[in-house]
Amino acid sequence: MAYQPKVINAEIVSNNPKNGLFEVVVNLKDRTSCRLIYEKKADNATPFASHINRLLNEPCPICRKDFLCDCMTKYKEDISEQALELVGTP
Repeated sequence: MAYQPKVINAEIVSNNPKNGLFEVVVNLKDRTSCRLIYEKKADNATPFASHINRLLNEPCPICRKDFLCDCMTKYKEDISEQALELVGTP
């Protein structure tokens, strides 16, 4: 069965309007927490997720490692889309 992330909570934790960067911390249904770092393109101000980091409070739901892994990068777009629906764009 393929992993299907479901965002249940999202919160903007930092915003820098000078350079268009902002961070969102999301909580997923499987108790995993992630930090998404967004950039805004200068030409149309559309935000896009440039990085995702899993916060190390639970093992990775994909590989079950208890340390840093890159599994969440495969699901960055899906998680990012759900997070922006919840918090909007600053």
